[in-house]
Amino acid sequence: MFTIRPYREGDAEGCGQCFYEGFFTCPIDGNDRILLRDYAQVLIEKCSFAYVAETLDHQIVGFISGNYGKGFRPMKTDPDRCKRHYIAWCQMFLKFYLKGYRLSEIFQKQLDDFILQAREREEKFFDGCDLELAALTSRKDYRKGLGTALVSRFMDRAVADGARNVRLLTNTLASWEFYEKIGFTKMLEKPFSDGSGQKTIIYGYSPGREKNEMNRQQI
Repeated sequence: MFTIRPYREGDAEGCGQCFYEGFFTCPIDGNDRILLRDYAQVLIEKCSFAYVAETLDHQIVGFISGNYGKGFRPMKTDPDRCKRHYIAWCQMFLKFYLKGYRLSEIFQKQLDDFILQAREREEKFFDGCDLELAALTSRKDYRKGLGTALVSRFMDRAVADGARNVRLLTNTLASWEFYEKIGFTKMLEKPFSDGSGQKTIIYGYSPGREKNEMNRQQI
């Protein structure tokens, strides 16, 4: 059992664990976990809003975050917007580029691969987009139904804000099938620039028209 609520500042460590289980497979140590915590905090705080899934014993087991397009103005104010810690962001990036985290070798390799994948994102993919689903991930042991519940809450927010279209970027290394099952439509495929044969995929969604279909799909 879990509840979904707005992200709070103290959730960063739990979100870092969700981020790890969603995108990495290697064992990690304490230094790696600190980087994941800090990265999750920056990732979420840079977005327009975020929700977490929390168990009855207060474990964070998943999160989702969204970012408004440059020209989009939501229909209502956002009382749940988390505080932005700009100094902490700068400190995190400086520490990372100066190799101050002292990451384990195996995690550093997977992190480098993840960063290369993230660089496949191009701003033009989101031209004219009201809302980007920027991040969605969860703990492995809590995935049955949790992703669908988080996206449903996200779409409720999109409708309330007046967003007419949502887009997201994923790739063929990730769980892209999930988005198709809940009603997202493939808009574009682009091969990775590294010649690996993997592809970046852009999906689109119209919240008002398609949310009922998503509610019928329980993942």
